[in-house]
Amino acid sequence: MPRLLALDIGTRHTGVAYVDTDNGIPLPLDTIEHRTKEQLCDAVKKIRDARSIDTILIGLPLLPSGEEGTQTSIVREYGALLEALGTPLLYKDERYTTPRRTSGERKERVLPQAEDDNAAAATQILTTYLGY
Repeated sequence: MPRLLALDIGTRHTGVAYVDTDNGIPLPLDTIEHRTKEQLCDAVKKIRDARSIDTILIGLPLLPSGEEGTQTSIVREYGALLEALGTPLLYKDERYTTPRRTSGERKERVLPQAEDDNAAAATQILTTYLGY
């Protein structure tokens, strides 16, 4: 199994998950806080190198219709910069991976091991990609 790193890219917070090749279980990592695209790329590079990542999987925020919107364009801009790192990059439809709550609804973890919604979304992107 290749070492996969999944990203749920945002303009300030990016959720991260990794699949452990020893047991195949997707694990959330700390959410990356960044102010610039370069800061995100630097953080991803450090994770990639530390975990010997083979492929980066990026969640693609398609509209409910399946078409690409403004946020998709932003994610593709980040993706183009991440491609320059030289690691193969894939996109995965991320519709419905981010928890949605109505006002007043209590915040609960989507996945028990996830510390925040960003990490949970990245873990869900990875889980969906792996077909779990």
